[in-house]
Amino acid sequence: MGEVGSGTPSDEAQAPGPSTPVYSVPAPAPTASHGASEAAPLLGSAPERSDIDRELKFLLPREEREGAPLLSGTADSASAGAGENAADTGLEAGAIALSIGKPSGGAGEHGATYGIDGVVKGSSLNGTTPNGGTPQHQSTKKQVKFNDKVEYFPSGDSREDDEELHLRRVIASSIVGNTLEWYDFLIYTFLGGVITKLFFPHENVYAQMIAFYGVFAAGFATRPLGALVFGVISDRYSRKTALMLSIVIMSIPTALVGCLPTYATAGLAAPLLLVLIRVLQGFAVGGEFTATMVFLVEHAPPHARGLHGSWAFASVMVGVIVGSLVAMAFNLALSDAAMMAWGWRVPFLLSILGSGVGVYIRRHLRDPVAEEEDDHHHGHHGGSGRRGPLRRVAGGIAMVVLIDFMNALGFYLVVIFLPLYMQNFAHLSRRAALSVHTANMFLYLAVIPLGGWLSDKYGRARVILLPALAMTAVAYPLWCLFKTGSAGAAWFAQAALVCLMATFTGALPATFVALFPTEYRCTGLSIGHNLSMAAFGGTAPMMATGLLRGTGDIASPAALLIIAAAMTAAGALLLKRWRIR
Repeated sequence: MGEVGSGTPSDEAQAPGPSTPVYSVPAPAPTASHGASEAAPLLGSAPERSDIDRELKFLLPREEREGAPLLSGTADSASAGAGENAADTGLEAGAIALSIGKPSGGAGEHGATYGIDGVVKGSSLNGTTPNGGTPQHQSTKKQVKFNDKVEYFPSGDSREDDEELHLRRVIASSIVGNTLEWYDFLIYTFLGGVITKLFFPHENVYAQMIAFYGVFAAGFATRPLGALVFGVISDRYSRKTALMLSIVIMSIPTALVGCLPTYATAGLAAPLLLVLIRVLQGFAVGGEFTATMVFLVEHAPPHARGLHGSWAFASVMVGVIVGSLVAMAFNLALSDAAMMAWGWRVPFLLSILGSGVGVYIRRHLRDPVAEEEDDHHHGHHGGSGRRGPLRRVAGGIAMVVLIDFMNALGFYLVVIFLPLYMQNFAHLSRRAALSVHTANMFLYLAVIPLGGWLSDKYGRARVILLPALAMTAVAYPLWCLFKTGSAGAAWFAQAALVCLMATFTGALPATFVALFPTEYRCTGLSIGHNLSMAAFGGTAPMMATGLLRGTGDIASPAALLIIAAAMTAAGALLLKRWRIR
């Protein structure tokens, strides 16, 4: 604890000035240690015990010291003098914090109170500046360092409010931007019933579906390349720059789809141009989604990384819902002839407007502070100090691919494959299939944040493991419900699959981010996630169609889900080695 007057006082008392006022106490009666004609300065040298007691009494609250003024002028003036003299004495410990503009009667009126390492804090100037200027309306602190540099910074409450507001903006911008990007990427699948008839030869339903999903898979071929490029941009330059570039690169080819000629007009050139555009879209989405995951988790407080990170997957579902609603609205509003003639082009052209909105909301964000912190609530970031950084990144990529199995296959079967499957094999009308699908996408969106919150409360590994084990047990019985041809049975089957998938995926972003060191985080996570998506996600609809054709069993796609869930369960068990529970 510091001691009043511990600095080296001046031999001469300086005359009070407008910028450094000096307040004095009335001179005591002449004693052996006091002159009769001089007033003792507040922090004078070697005062007697009675003088110290009287001066320290000023540090008491106003109600306890009323009726006993010790210093000339008002108590508020004396408080200012105490703060200014404390600054003038040049205390040895580093910095003096003067609280400016606090209301009277608060903690700041206690004068110069000492904290750890001799820092003097909390002197109140009661709404006035040291030089007698106008009162300041916003509370700030002035840090006086002994190299004569003065730094101003907001008070703690103000900074916390700013951080909370910025966190809300980060979540909102991530949701909007990712929604627009995934709308662009997935509107192709929701208009699959029209696209297959306009762009591919009319041979049979299996040939059309394989061609349609083959073009869809082409979009995944360049996702690892996009992941590498945007990951390097994000790690070396700026997370924000990568996010803004990806949304622009995605929107342009999407709008071009709405301008393509059909197979009847251009022949084989039509599907070839469609493949080229899907390749460009895959390159863009390879950098968007994982950068959003990292951006959200790095901004989140340690105790809520699961919940905040889950908004990355939730925003994907918002994009799915928007795309499904747009497709359903056009199908309901237009006749089949109008839809085939021109209606299918409009949803693709709308992406230009969406990209402008996305760029606008993201340009005002700032990058998170790069810190390598432990995940205090769930163990340390992946691996131990014995691992080299590149070895740790390689191990993290392998873990992402393994855990992502059920996400890659499950998402593209349950969300992407089922709408067209319900039309062609469950014998639902196009409107009924899209209605069932859209309703379940709202359910998917609602459950994902719950999964993130559960991972914060009960641990990442547990929230990943339990849904994966449940999926291995119920996937085939649920898929058999599609055989009934009932819209209600189809809704229930998809809803049960959706709940298991959503709970599991809510915990993934915080888990994946914890596997990598900060300097390689976007690159490592992007490569691992997009390798998984390219190998298993993009090909899942094609594999499911091949199983349907080869086995004749319309529940056969469930086998893919069972295998994927088993692989994910194995990855969840390995998280313990990475000290992620």
